[in-house]
Amino acid sequence: MKQKFTILLCIAFSIAAVCQAQINEHNYALGGNVNFYHSRTKFDSVPAGTVTSLSLTPSFVIFYKNNRAVGLGLTYEYEKDEHNNISGNGYGGSIFLRQYKPLGKGFYVFANEELSFVAHTTKHFVSFDNYTYYKYYMFRVAANPGIAYDCSKKFQLELLFFNDLLSAYYLHNKVTSGADKSTENIFSVTSNLDFSSVSSLNIGAKIFFGR
Repeated sequence: MKQKFTILLCIAFSIAAVCQAQINEHNYALGGNVNFYHSRTKFDSVPAGTVTSLSLTPSFVIFYKNNRAVGLGLTYEYEKDEHNNISGNGYGGSIFLRQYKPLGKGFYVFANEELSFVAHTTKHFVSFDNYTYYKYYMFRVAANPGIAYDCSKKFQLELLFFNDLLSAYYLHNKVTSGADKSTENIFSVTSNLDFSSVSSLNIGAKIFFGR
């Protein structure tokens, strides 16, 4: 009876240890996220075309306390809409905070808060003498939930949900269309709770050092 109790006690402590697994202070990691969207549509009057967007965000993260991290990221963006003859790309950077909550068996949920900047150029091509350039820069703050999984102590996969649950941004846009030029300034606060866009995924990975 005593032996059975000892075995059960060991099992209980093992389960507790798994459920309380954490990412310790002073760990750091290199990683990044990929946000990819692609769709192909066909209308009766026009040939089939695709809409593609891609965002790459390499990052460096350091844990200033257990399950709490601060990070720096770089961003590259690409877009192409064949139906509307639109193409563009952009560059930027960000600083973000992360708070992890262990779920057990290597899983974590986390909250991500980010301040970012991006400069973007888009071209809308109609013909060789009819096209419009859009050049904008944008400051943005956003909060997003996600889930992470430890494939090993050194490698972690993650998935961000909603592509910005809450966000606010300021955008300054310069539009050039032939000899016509204009500017606009936009401030917006948005919330995204859309589960329908299954063709858009924001996935990431991290390689840990010293863990």
